Amino acid sequence: MRAFIDTSSLFKKYVEESGWEELDETLNQVSEIAISPLAWVEFNSAVSRRLREKKLTSEYASSLLSEAKRDFQSYSRVIWNETLETVAAEMTYRYSLSTLDAVQLASGLLSKADLFVTSDRRLFEEARKTVRGARFIG
Repeated sequence: MRAFIDTSSLFKKYVEESGWEELDETLNQVSEIAISPLAWVEFNSAVSRRLREKKLTSEYASSLLSEAKRDFQSYSRVIWNETLETVAAEMTYRYSLSTLDAVQLASGLLSKADLFVTSDRRLFEEARKTVRGARFIG
């Protein structure tokens, strides 16, 4: 099964936070992970924020980024192109989504995944209307 996993959920693969066990169970059913072209930037932003908040040590953050960078090479990335821009722009109007959420939702749609996984409640509510197999992981 191919799953599109947005960054809010994908981060749980690397850091034990609420929902990580549910994500782990989901990943056991998945043969391929698709991500948005924003995922690496958002992942780094999440690590950076946790460093500033002193929720991660710099050593752990460095190890986390190394592991994630290796894994990200095996993920299927939705290509940033005119189609993605067009669909994301449409999502901002149709669902009043933020720019980043619109890109995530458009990426999930264009990835042709069997499952759309997010830990963002608002994005989940809109994804249920647009993509098949939307799943919220809290």
